[in-house]
Amino acid sequence: MDDWLYDDCRLENNNVIRKGCGYNKSFKYHATLKNKINMNLIQWCDRNCVGKYGWYFKDQRWDMHHIISRSTIFTFEKKIDCFNFKLKQL
Repeated sequence: MDDWLYDDCRLENNNVIRKGCGYNKSFKYHATLKNKINMNLIQWCDRNCVGKYGWYFKDQRWDMHHIISRSTIFTFEKKIDCFNFKLKQL
């Protein structure tokens, strides 16, 4: 699964993660990812989160064609899941 950029719905559609979770899902609580997104983080969320979770990308652009940087924002339905995710990132 390392041949893609984590910006599509294949995980949810193929039942690798729970329904209602995944890419472009936004919930109340947010955590910015310090490192690059990877399958281990997604599997951690799927195993350890009580509520739903998701992620999206936030690009900082110089102009229409040039991306300066890309941040991954994980979002969580439950505050405790966001807190535990942040602890894992330390």
